[in-house]
Amino acid sequence: MPKLGHVTSSYHSACLGHPIALALVSAGRARKGDVIHAALRDGRHVPVKVVSPVFYDPKGERQRA
Repeated sequence: MPKLGHVTSSYHSACLGHPIALALVSAGRARKGDVIHAALRDGRHVPVKVVSPVFYDPKGERQRA
């Protein structure tokens, strides 16, 4: 599997109920919506979806409520 980039940080999102991660991905903006695979420390690979860095409340509606 070719290396496309690397994960810079990952966290469990209490709001979304699942893990999220930030990564530097080759041609990342052009890959929005694509599913790629990330390697875990134990050697397994998991599918991940490339999304906009502003993926939760992109219109800021929660802030203005």
